[in-house]
Amino acid sequence: MLTFQSSLTFTKGVQPEEGLRNFWGPEDGFVWSSGKWCELSFAFDAKGVAANALCDLILDLDVYKHGEELKGQNLMFYFNGLRIGSLYCTKRSTVVFSFDAGLLKAEENVLTIDSPEAASPSQFGSQDSRTLGVQLFSLQIRPIE
Repeated sequence: MLTFQSSLTFTKGVQPEEGLRNFWGPEDGFVWSSGKWCELSFAFDAKGVAANALCDLILDLDVYKHGEELKGQNLMFYFNGLRIGSLYCTKRSTVVFSFDAGLLKAEENVLTIDSPEAASPSQFGSQDSRTLGVQLFSLQIRPIE
């Protein structure tokens, strides 16, 4: 269960408690999405924050890129079914999206990330045949004070 004091991070070979859908297995400090969309589901303890307060979703991420052919990728973010943001990512970044704390659920929160330009390194001559979209390093949720 995530809290305002914890964050979701990844360790090679260790499957996190949080649900990962359409991701490759955790690598050293990150996971790659395995297609044009992915989802993370997690329980969250939001004690102490009013439902009408604001929270920040903080993501440390990058995308698969390949030279001039694929300089970056468009990403769209949905939290519990509500679109909370989008961006064109060309390098590793920390992105922050604000949302109403009332969206947080105790049992199952779902962050969906669409990456329509996800591509396989094999398209560019590599032996790696995986489809790669977003590279996620961490996820945090913090109240805005």
